[in-house]
Amino acid sequence: MKARDSTYFNLEKFYFDCIDDVGNCFVIYWAYLEIYCLKFHYSGMIFSDCNNVITKKSTFKKAPKPLINKILSIDNSLMQIKGNWNRTDNPILLSLFKDGTNRELLWECHQPKALAEIEYYNKIFKGLGYAERLSLPIKPWNLPFQELRWGRFLSDDYTIIWIHWKGEKPLNKLFCNGTEYDDAIFLVDRVIFNKGRYVLFFKDISTLRSGIISNILSKPHILKTILNRCILNGNEIKCKAKTTLSRDDEIVAYGWSLYETVTWKR
Repeated sequence: MKARDSTYFNLEKFYFDCIDDVGNCFVIYWAYLEIYCLKFHYSGMIFSDCNNVITKKSTFKKAPKPLINKILSIDNSLMQIKGNWNRTDNPILLSLFKDGTNRELLWECHQPKALAEIEYYNKIFKGLGYAERLSLPIKPWNLPFQELRWGRFLSDDYTIIWIHWKGEKPLNKLFCNGTEYDDAIFLVDRVIFNKGRYVLFFKDISTLRSGIISNILSKPHILKTILNRCILNGNEIKCKAKTTLSRDDEIVAYGWSLYETVTWKR
């Protein structure tokens, strides 16, 4: 077998979420990283209940890889959680960036909206959910942006997802029920798009996680040693919020949003 060279990097990361009608919220991660000749596994979970009481768990022990199909499933005994996401919207597949050697950052939004059911410590939660996979063969500190915004809003009739980069190669993509827009404006408590016709308004905003990325990766120490400082010093703010969607100043949907902002100092 050919040895990995000193520049080898490959990250596969799954993200899942689910919020029920009253605001019980799950954010779940599964990741596998190969860097140089080293391999790392990661699983993490944030649970914010309807009263915004937050529980966090994470481990670098190997856990089963999520199963991908129309129904996406996880069964992670390390997190004491299992779940199914039954897709209701068509998936989105995009190459978000390609470097000079044709390595691509691939975003596979397997389930823009899904009917999700999660079992957590023998209690069942049901709600609308979202699931994606990122494939990244590029060292993240070589990506051409310094700020990332991501988010999703789900209701019975609307699915809205956005990805926004600031930096060397800006990116501004928002999908509303499968239609792509490139004019989204991001404010503290709202997202405006389609020339101002649509406004997502966030209220009762609750912070799920906030802080420096190096604090999230408290273990293993060797991973913190080999990752670039600008990544470790990145700041993440992740929120959930009750949300209304208006079109031409008329409210057309109610639901929940999850969104985050990550900034890096180069």
